[in-house]
Amino acid sequence: MTVVMDTFNLIKEHVTWTDGVYPKLIPKEVPASQTSLLIRDAYSNLGSYGNDTFNTIEQNVVIQIYYSLDSDLDYDEVEIELMKFLTSKGYTVNDIKGRQTDPDTEQDYQTIQVTRNKVIKEK
Repeated sequence: MTVVMDTFNLIKEHVTWTDGVYPKLIPKEVPASQTSLLIRDAYSNLGSYGNDTFNTIEQNVVIQIYYSLDSDLDYDEVEIELMKFLTSKGYTVNDIKGRQTDPDTEQDYQTIQVTRNKVIKEK
């Protein structure tokens, strides 16, 4: 399973304050009146070289939270809770972009980049 789908499944089972969690893209029919989480691939790095090969892969994922236009959520509270949850599951928070407003939907959104390190097992 891909890192996006692993992260999607993990968040989908845990987060209760969102109206939907989506891997790769948010469907066009999802209204701006909903709070949505989008999980996308960022990039990967190979590491822990030994015996002429790599033994780990650092998988980076971008999580974007699009807040409902009429959201009464405490943004700081839910973002910190999400980051603490992911950290407890072995992810590292690399970057928090800062909240911005989507020019098309006028929704406030936050972008968080996290990393998961995966050990490659010999076959």
